[in-house]
Amino acid sequence: MERTTLECGEHQTELLEALKGMFEEGQLVDVTMCIQDHRIPCHKAVLAAASPYFKAMFTSNLHESRQQEVWLRETDPDAVRLLIGFAYSGKLEITSANAQSLLSTASLLQMSAVQKACAKFMETQLDEANCVGIQCFASVHNCEELCTKAKEFIEKNFTSVCKTEEFLDLPLDKVVDIVSSDELNVEKEETVYEAIVTWVTHDLKNRRQHLGELMLHLRFPLVSVKFLMDVVYQNSMLLETEKGRVLIRNIRMFLENPEKVYSASNTKDPFPLRSGMIQPEHCILLVGGIDQNKPSAINCYNPLTREAFFMATFPECEERSRYYCVEDPAVIVTEDNSIYAAGGNYIYHANYGESPSDEDSVSFDDFEDEESVRKDVYFYDNDHNKWIAKAPMLFPKSNFTLASVDNKIYSFGGLTLNQHPTEIVESYDIDKNQWNYVGMMPTTLVDLSSVVFRGEIYLLGGRTGVGAHNIVMKFDPRKNEWTSLAGMPTPRFNFGACVIDNEILVAGGQIYSHSTNTIRRDAMRSCEIYNVEANQWRQGPELTEEMYNVGLMHVNGCVYAMGTSEYQRSPFRIYRYNVVCRLDLSRKRWEQVESDLCDIRSYASVAAKLYTRKLSQVFRPEVDT
Repeated sequence: MERTTLECGEHQTELLEALKGMFEEGQLVDVTMCIQDHRIPCHKAVLAAASPYFKAMFTSNLHESRQQEVWLRETDPDAVRLLIGFAYSGKLEITSANAQSLLSTASLLQMSAVQKACAKFMETQLDEANCVGIQCFASVHNCEELCTKAKEFIEKNFTSVCKTEEFLDLPLDKVVDIVSSDELNVEKEETVYEAIVTWVTHDLKNRRQHLGELMLHLRFPLVSVKFLMDVVYQNSMLLETEKGRVLIRNIRMFLENPEKVYSASNTKDPFPLRSGMIQPEHCILLVGGIDQNKPSAINCYNPLTREAFFMATFPECEERSRYYCVEDPAVIVTEDNSIYAAGGNYIYHANYGESPSDEDSVSFDDFEDEESVRKDVYFYDNDHNKWIAKAPMLFPKSNFTLASVDNKIYSFGGLTLNQHPTEIVESYDIDKNQWNYVGMMPTTLVDLSSVVFRGEIYLLGGRTGVGAHNIVMKFDPRKNEWTSLAGMPTPRFNFGACVIDNEILVAGGQIYSHSTNTIRRDAMRSCEIYNVEANQWRQGPELTEEMYNVGLMHVNGCVYAMGTSEYQRSPFRIYRYNVVCRLDLSRKRWEQVESDLCDIRSYASVAAKLYTRKLSQVFRPEVDT
């Protein structure tokens, strides 16, 4: 052996610790940083390595490069001391008391990692009293993401923010930016009027001349006529400025002939509704799954208007998104309408390629190192139409169920790696963003359903191997106790369940058929109802047709069923289509709303309230024309 290479993994850590020790002991220091009456002896090389600002200072011909003492003027000595400590240790404690000072000093010293960390921390500290100041601060220091977050917080909480001292102290241009925004979360335009008047009267002597200019951003057609007559017309300050008099004239013209005012505008909608005036729509969501021919164009559906939309899919890598899809995830909508999706299978589909060359250039071998079963967890951000990654589950799984109780999400059953059934129960603390092991179910179950009733979780049906279960179990999450209940009359899996009038309704699903030489899954249309108090089952009204992968959900006071139905065109071709039914409670029967909504399969369906204007609407000729 002529040579060998030494690689010491601990070298970097030990080197940094040694430098930190010399810094603390004052050994081999070659420069002293002076801030007000503070002196901090340190090493030029360490400062230059941690800060481009110091590197430029010490490696150029600047006067400071030859001095033993360097002054940092108009900086916070505590922040500088902490940042120098970070340069030697890589550790920094950011608190609500020092975050702004650290960020501004890190910005000066061009320590971008610290600047980003402080900005991210300050996002978590936003409240009604400080959001305006944080937005201004972020704007000065070019923290675009923090500035955007603060702006969104102001808009979402405008009713409270407009009463704070920070808002009342804003300059005119900042107030204009806020009151002209479409995204203000106000239920009525009168709130914007009152905020403008309050800001002006806060410094009446210097601001009364700005009232007319600010009122030009008032969307007066959205204000009630009574308020215009009783309040706006009576505001004597408006008549003092030309812009105020113009506003009054415009209002009078609008009240006399609103059609003329709208037609004179060059824009499609000159007075758009503010964000808070637009009510969220109760929709059925199809999360995950795969369209056999192409990425699906529909995964959000409003059964009341029959409008369809496309919401964002999971944030897979850009180069893989056309080839991967996620099948059989679990989805839950919490009590506060938050949407969480978890797990599922990564499935490779060659027909996701956009052209033959795409298909030739990518093969499943490219992804062979990836786990096929996921433990990823995502939260859906409707404001930005994107899924945000949360702490992953402890165990990867698919074909399982989620239930939400007391601000926690519980996971039950499913398939884990190598398609092994699991009886593991784990829970997710939403506030802490943390998963914990809870225990084991009495038995393994796959493709089961769950509902929550009076703070307890009811698990129903499912399968193990090629056997369908009629199991019904109750889990008390507070006591961590299991109770066996009367089984369903019909064993089933891949079915829907929901609570209705203090009873549990189950519908559809699949059952194994042994009528031929092969075992096959047959879809069902049967519906059964469980009386919780009596611990008894009875038959319910049948679905309009056999369906599986069923979701039962409450939408606009009605019970809807979304599921997949299929028929075999030939021995080699099975046609699948998704059906939507509504339960007529008075007549005790199901009515079909959609016979062929889309072709997705292996999805999870839930109902949630969404601002559909944030989504792309899908044109459906049979409905929209």
